[in-house]
Amino acid sequence: MPRYIILDTITGDIVADTLDLDGPPREESPLEAVKRYDALTLEDVREYTEEHPDAALNGGVGYIVYLPPDDLPKVLDGDDKPAVDAITDRCEPVAFVEFREL
Repeated sequence: MPRYIILDTITGDIVADTLDLDGPPREESPLEAVKRYDALTLEDVREYTEEHPDAALNGGVGYIVYLPPDDLPKVLDGDDKPAVDAITDRCEPVAFVEFREL
């Protein structure tokens, strides 16, 4: 099962680690992981587009989804900037999920 680390491009915070997001990691795509995170935390309705991670460089609003190495511990503090930088340096960006409110 893939495990994903989800980073919010607006705040720069890690908002989710699917190691423990409403249960254990599941067989899902980065887009499905983002939708699952948003379903747990938002009441808004959004439309999503999954793109190459480089698309985040264009200033879009959304999430960068990372694939962490197997030995990375569960993310406990997603808003500590040095910790976020250290985590994202060890992870592979696999998708940018852009969203817009409906």
